[in-house]
Amino acid sequence: MTGLLLMIPALPAGAEDFTALFQRAEAFHESVGEARARFEQSRQERRKVLAKLLPRLSLDASIGRRSSAVTTNFGPTRSVLRPKETRDLSLALGQTLYTGGRATTQLKIATLGRTLGALGLQSAREALLLALAQSYFEIKTHQENLASVSDRLAAMQRHLQAAQARVSLGADVRASALRLEAEVARLRSEKLTVEDALASARESLAALTGQGPDTTLGNGPDLSSIDALLGKDAADRAAQVALEQRVDLKVAAGETAAAGLAVKSTVGTFLPLVDLEGVYLTQSQDPSSSFSPEEDAFITLSLKWDLFKGGENVAERRRARSEFQEKRLQSRRLVREIRLEVRQAVRGVRVAQQRVASLDEASSYAAENHRIVTETYKAGAATYLDVIDASTTFGDARRDLANARFDYSLALLRLAQSTGQLLPLVGEQPAQDPRWAQMLSQVTER
Repeated sequence: MTGLLLMIPALPAGAEDFTALFQRAEAFHESVGEARARFEQSRQERRKVLAKLLPRLSLDASIGRRSSAVTTNFGPTRSVLRPKETRDLSLALGQTLYTGGRATTQLKIATLGRTLGALGLQSAREALLLALAQSYFEIKTHQENLASVSDRLAAMQRHLQAAQARVSLGADVRASALRLEAEVARLRSEKLTVEDALASARESLAALTGQGPDTTLGNGPDLSSIDALLGKDAADRAAQVALEQRVDLKVAAGETAAAGLAVKSTVGTFLPLVDLEGVYLTQSQDPSSSFSPEEDAFITLSLKWDLFKGGENVAERRRARSEFQEKRLQSRRLVREIRLEVRQAVRGVRVAQQRVASLDEASSYAAENHRIVTETYKAGAATYLDVIDASTTFGDARRDLANARFDYSLALLRLAQSTGQLLPLVGEQPAQDPRWAQMLSQVTER
């Protein structure tokens, strides 16, 4: 089945294979850099939430100076009413003891957010890989079409030169020469069109990789692994793989789980907050005072309970429930769309296979017809018009076959995309997290 792909000739020295191209594109393209930045933001957001569960330790120090001290005498004792210099130092250690489950739930949500950030990075890499593969196969197709039209143009030019040398023999030869000139002009125009399409495809590839448009392409992505999804019950098996591997479905499942946790978090808004704080104080004065202790320590246990907030807590809980229901419905719709997309992708691959097989057969017949007509012409039993018709038929067959192979490659790419199997094309296997099995089962159940 892999023989249906584009027929790639021997690779020149210095050719860069698809995996190396992808690595270059990954390091260059802004979309992956943006996704990495968002992933880092999600990691730091989780650290911020985690910090709220840990003890708080703070140090406060100050020095105060006045122009002079104020003292007074109480009997034989001299008392300081206002010292000239004061040095204060306090060390406080606090810990939130109870938040009604809000803090731990927010940590779970932030942990999910970090995982979703990693999935966002994977999604950006897959999108870049798909665009790169499409550009690769487009370039290869245009190269094959350019080689075909160049061969036909060279052959027509040779026939035209031979006809022009015999044009004095009669009107029939002159008519054939004019027909050859028209065919040469048409092929030149077709060649310009193909060269322009090839240049545009190369520029698109360069925009993805940051390299020059003249990069020599090596081996392409190995699409043979997608063949394993075809065969008996292909649509059902491919759909099952998609429901296990699709990044967008994992993101939807994660967002649904986060929305469910947000509903749970709203319960804490109806419960009190309990906080414990211990403080150690030390103070020195100049001149010193017997009424001000040099050291002190105390512990504070505080409770805060919002008994009425005008219905804000109730409204927030209802909003969170509504958002959770929205995420569940979005996930279920996505499951249905994925199943449809996979069925269409499998059918598209099969149709593309059949088209390649039919056009390959047509190309073989056209090639044989071109060979017979050429030999007949050399024997003097065929005219220039017969050669032109046979050459045009053969050229059209080669072009149609190259385009059909390109369509088949794109069909395999669409199947790989629809089943979440793009990264294996460059030898990577997506990381597996056992937690996804449960979350995915919740959004994929009918």
